[in-house]
Amino acid sequence: MALITLSSDYGFKDPYRAMVHGVLATLAPELKVLDLSHSMGPGNLIEAAFVIGHAYSAFPPATVHLILCGELAGDGKWLAMELDGQYFIAADNGVLSLLQGARRAKAIHRVEIGEQAGTMFPGRDFLAKAAVHLAQGGALSLLGKGVDRIKSLSMPKPNLDGGRRRIQGHVIYVDNYGNLITNLKAQDLSEALHARSLEVHLPRNRSLSRIAWSYQDNPQDGVLALINSLGLLEIAYRDARSQEVNGASSLLGLGIMSEISISYE
Repeated sequence: MALITLSSDYGFKDPYRAMVHGVLATLAPELKVLDLSHSMGPGNLIEAAFVIGHAYSAFPPATVHLILCGELAGDGKWLAMELDGQYFIAADNGVLSLLQGARRAKAIHRVEIGEQAGTMFPGRDFLAKAAVHLAQGGALSLLGKGVDRIKSLSMPKPNLDGGRRRIQGHVIYVDNYGNLITNLKAQDLSEALHARSLEVHLPRNRSLSRIAWSYQDNPQDGVLALINSLGLLEIAYRDARSQEVNGASSLLGLGIMSEISISYE
């Protein structure tokens, strides 16, 4: 059965998510539509790319991912992209370039079918129709003309300085528990993990002297650094209940794009 995922920065209080669901159900009641996430910060494309980029590989081939984050920020252009055997529909606001990363999409086309100039709600007014078209097996090329260039954004890259034995990365996502997920992969830390000593530098003159094995490991002043299930370095507060109550983000005063550095000997 064809599948559509829906992601947005709408949240759950307002009617917008439900309206897009209603349009999809009216156009194709037989299609399965799953909510991927609606809790991205308004227009936060790095957050959207992180969530969708880590989730989409779990879905079957030909899944259509309708991304309505910053949907009015694409200078009046909306795109459909085929990547890794799946489809992604979004404004030309840079989120598709973040999802591509170093890979190359198989094809990218404008979404012109049913396009309504001046719409304030493209997700409802015509992007849902484009998603249904693809989910029902319609050709990507029928949505509009192919494009060679899209708006480009890039994720921050780690700085690995082996000579100075120092690693610098950035927080690229804060999860529901307030855990700080960085762009440092386990392989980026391979030399540091085998060093005689290491130090993860945090704000307010705090530091961590080791990488924990799990969330249940012994914390240092309640804080842990560990390689999470995504293979990324994470700064977590043990037994955190939420981002606002006792998450590492609020306790340490860190957020997306905050710098994390590691030194080792």
